[in-house]
Amino acid sequence: FGALLAYVLICGGQARYIIETGVSALGNMLQNYIQLSTWTDPLRTSSFPQNWTIFYWAYWLVWCVASPFFMGSISRGKTIREVILGTYVFGVSSTLISFIILGNYGLGLQMTGRFDAIAFYQSCSDLYQTVIAIIGTLPLYKGILILLIISMIAFYATSFDSITLVASQYSYKEFRENEEAGTGMKMFWAVLLIMLPIALIFSEGSMNNLQTVSIIAAFPIGTVILLIIFSFMKDARQYLDMEKTKH
Repeated sequence: FGALLAYVLICGGQARYIIETGVSALGNMLQNYIQLSTWTDPLRTSSFPQNWTIFYWAYWLVWCVASPFFMGSISRGKTIREVILGTYVFGVSSTLISFIILGNYGLGLQMTGRFDAIAFYQSCSDLYQTVIAIIGTLPLYKGILILLIISMIAFYATSFDSITLVASQYSYKEFRENEEAGTGMKMFWAVLLIMLPIALIFSEGSMNNLQTVSIIAAFPIGTVILLIIFSFMKDARQYLDMEKTKH
């Protein structure tokens, strides 16, 4: 995926626009983070918060349950500081870089007149065809599509593997440390987690369905996250007390 981003940046012909717009966007986000995060557009001038801001908050809330457990399970022996810095530095930075490069590449095509993505989308009303058309403006775009497919398969394979591992472990009433979940339990969650996105993909208005599912799932998960934070603070306090008694 890093090679894909580098290729788009270097060979796409929009490097200057991508870098300058990316820096401006980061500055704007840092200066107006609270305002952008809490803006609800009460007059519905664009409905952007309702369609996207709330969706992204909910989307990451859903991921916040499974991801930390998986990261914790593969980070044994590391300090809390190392885990937090590692996940934030690599996770957040890679997400920001991918949004900056891929998003601003399409925006650069639109602004410079190389490809009118808005008109193309209005003519076909298909978001996915529009994305493929934008990729089609790159040199050797067929190879880029293959690389993108491989990257997506690798990403989703690792994501579903981590979620399956966490969900299967927490499906037991009692689960010992370093114990592996049963094959049947992992298979159940793997099949279930594969069927859900497939159903969303082949349903009409899949993006709207994804947004709705994420927002609905985020409400109970928000309570779970609060319980996780409380449990972590309690466990950390007990650990520190034990360390003090040792010394």
